[in-house]
Amino acid sequence: MTLESDIEIARQNASDTQSLYREVCALLFFRYGETPTANRLYQLVRKGSMSAPAKALRDFWTDVRDKTRIDVGRPDLPQEVAAAAGEFAAQMWRLSSDAATAALDVFRHDADAQIAAAREQAAQSDMQRQQAVAHAEQAASDAATARARMAGLEARIVELQTANDMLTAQLAASKEEIAAAGAALADARRDFADELAKLRRSHEQNEQRLAAAEKRALLEIDSERAAAQRLRKELQASQERAAALEAKSRTERDALRDELAASKSELAACGAQQASTRTQLAQKDAALAERVAASDLLRQRIDTLSRQLEAARTEKASARPARRVREKSSAQARATAGFSGAPFIKRSSNTKSRED
Repeated sequence: MTLESDIEIARQNASDTQSLYREVCALLFFRYGETPTANRLYQLVRKGSMSAPAKALRDFWTDVRDKTRIDVGRPDLPQEVAAAAGEFAAQMWRLSSDAATAALDVFRHDADAQIAAAREQAAQSDMQRQQAVAHAEQAASDAATARARMAGLEARIVELQTANDMLTAQLAASKEEIAAAGAALADARRDFADELAKLRRSHEQNEQRLAAAEKRALLEIDSERAAAQRLRKELQASQERAAALEAKSRTERDALRDELAASKSELAACGAQQASTRTQLAQKDAALAERVAASDLLRQRIDTLSRQLEAARTEKASARPARRVREKSSAQARATAGFSGAPFIKRSSNTKSRED
C-alpha cells in the first residue's frame, strides 16, 4: 500500500480533523520512517486551517514523549543519578522544543506563502466554479433535452425491437422460402440443363437441315436461272419465228397481190372457180385470225412468265415455299413454252391473190 491509500483509509476512519492529522503523523513516523512536519501534514491532508496540523503535531509529540518517558523516581536510585536524569530529560525537552519552534516558524513562513497561493487559487477556483455552474446549468438543460431525446429514443427502440421481432420472424420464414426456392431452383436448373441440351441438339439438327435447305435452294435457284435463261432463249426464238412468219406473210401477201393483178386478166375465165376460191379464202382468213390470236396469247404468256420469274427472285429467301412456287412457275413456263399447239397454215399464192 502507498502513503496516499493509507491516508484515504485514515480519512474514512477519523472522526475529526485533529484525529486525522494525528493518524497521518503516526503513519509518517512509525510506518514510513519520516519525521512529520506541519507543512508536510497540510500538503498531505489539506483540511482545516493552517494551525490544525501544528496543534496535531504538538499533541503527537506529547503523546510520544508520554509513552516513551522513563520514570527514574525509584527508591533505590541515588539522588545524584535521579537529578542527572532529570536534567538530561529537561535538556532533551528544551532541545526538542527549540527544534519544534524553529520548525513551526519555518512552517508559518511556508504557510503564509501557501495561504497567499491558496487564496489566489481560491479566486481562480471561484471563477472556475462560476464557469462550472454555468456549464452545469447548460449541462442540465442539455441533460433535460437528452432525457427527452432518450425518452423518444426508448420509444423508438421499443418500436424497432417490435419491428425487429417481426423482421426476425419474416426472416426465418424467408429463409425457409429461400431454402424451398433453392431446391426448386436446383430442380429447375436440372430441367433447364436437360431442355438446353435438347435445344442444342435440336439447334444442331436445324442447322444441318438449314444448310441442306440452303444447298437445295441454291440448286433450285441455279435450276430456275437455267430455266429462265432457257425460256428467254425460247422466247427469243419464238419472237424470231413470229418475225419470220410475219415477214413471210408479208412476202406472201405481196406475192398474192402480184398474182391478183395477174389474175384479174383471167377473171372472166375463172368465174366458175370464184365461188370455190372465196370459200377457200374464208377458211384461210379464219386460220390467219387463229394464228394472230395464238401469237397474242404467246406474248401474254411470255409476259406472265417474266413476272413470275421476278417474283421468284424476290422470294428466294424462303426455301420450301419458294421451291413450290418455282416448281409451279417452271411447270407453267414449260407448259407455255409449247405455245398453243395450233399448226401454222401456209397460204397458197392463189389464195393470197384471191384475198387481194
